[in-house]
Amino acid sequence: MVTMGKTLFKEGNEFNYIRHNEILSNRMTLLFVHGLGESGQCFQEVFVDRWFDNCNIIVPDLIGYGKSSEAADGDYGFEAHREKLWKIIEYFKIHDLIVIGHSMGGDIATLLCSSYKNKKIVKFVNIEGGLTQYDLFISQEAVKAAENGNFTHWFYDEFMQTKVLDDWGRKYSSCKRYHSSLRYCRPEAFLANALELCQRSTALPGRYRSETGRIYCSLSIPKIFCYGTESVSSGTIDFLKENSLEYKVFDDAFHWLMIDKPKEFYSFLYEFVS
Repeated sequence: MVTMGKTLFKEGNEFNYIRHNEILSNRMTLLFVHGLGESGQCFQEVFVDRWFDNCNIIVPDLIGYGKSSEAADGDYGFEAHREKLWKIIEYFKIHDLIVIGHSMGGDIATLLCSSYKNKKIVKFVNIEGGLTQYDLFISQEAVKAAENGNFTHWFYDEFMQTKVLDDWGRKYSSCKRYHSSLRYCRPEAFLANALELCQRSTALPGRYRSETGRIYCSLSIPKIFCYGTESVSSGTIDFLKENSLEYKVFDDAFHWLMIDKPKEFYSFLYEFVS
């Protein structure tokens, strides 16, 4: 088992809560980026498996999520998240960086990899990030509720309780953990990011409208898209095939495939990073 430490990365009046092991300058680093409403809890299995004893592991809670603070200036945009991640990378003085992003974290990680600073990043694992507009269910529902002036009720009752815990949670244990993270998520961060997910995923004309998907296609570093058969849309699968993108399928896994299929996912990740 990897020994997990905790750091509060402070900047001004805000801070990121970061789970990590001992950080050594002479070894590869895995940076995990969580999704909408989530926290670093969704990657806790990486600290259990001895496969990663020889890697640096860094798992931050994004600003507005988990045990991190609210945004001091109210900015929860993807660019703000990306810049804070770069500062965390610089703080730990790491290189040979492999980024693993889940859901919204896959979108933010895509921007991270496309940055002019990306010489530090050598590989990218995208777990059901937003490559197309066809997987926007949660974000679209949040935006619709906000437009109807009903976001608070939707967030706590219709989404957290009814959909995540009562509905999905009965079938997928991963959703019970997601519910635990949602309890600590700031609703204003959730809504701001849901709005941006919808905007970025519908910005282009044509069949595939996601600008994030187009940026992902343009990345030159080794990359792979992971998805569970219980969650991803047929439209996204078509996008992967039409653009000849490498992908890994996890049978009978829902959106949180690294929790639903931890042995399979982390075994795959070990092979990919090695």
